[in-house]
Amino acid sequence: MSIRRAFLVSLLALGLLTSNSARAQLEFPQPKGWVNDFAGIINAKVKKRLTAVCVELDRKTNAQISVVTIDSTEGTPVGDYAHLLFNKWGIGHKEDNRGILVLLSVKDHTYYIAVGRGLEVLFPNDRVAGIGAEMVPDLRGRRYAKAVRHTVDGIASIIGGERGVTINSAGPGSAH
Repeated sequence: MSIRRAFLVSLLALGLLTSNSARAQLEFPQPKGWVNDFAGIINAKVKKRLTAVCVELDRKTNAQISVVTIDSTEGTPVGDYAHLLFNKWGIGHKEDNRGILVLLSVKDHTYYIAVGRGLEVLFPNDRVAGIGAEMVPDLRGRRYAKAVRHTVDGIASIIGGERGVTINSAGPGSAH
């Protein structure tokens, strides 16, 4: 029994090491602003509008939203990919970590919303899950820009409401 247990522990350790080494080898693209459409699914007009929301939100509330679209996570679980990217890029100011990453992986048919520690109280898991669920119909219909726009507007409105400011760039009726 002890040989079997030692073998299982060895396999588990090997799996953890392989997983960590695979994560260490991930190469992320360099950010090009607030909206990083590496998958090429957001048109210029929507990108400009999303950027305006992100800039206004940062200026008025000291919170940052970064939007990233990619083709694929190349086998990395989307949550792992999102958290690693979030930390690599340093989304949210260092002093309060009020950042959110909205990640779409197009070929993987998945998304992830990563929330910085400074916004966890405002965005508990159930609220984030609800925001994500609202994107699903548009994502299934391949209306990616609409899904992201609605999500960013909603997140910005929630953060603005918490700080008692209106995010004028966010669309009407966008609160979640």
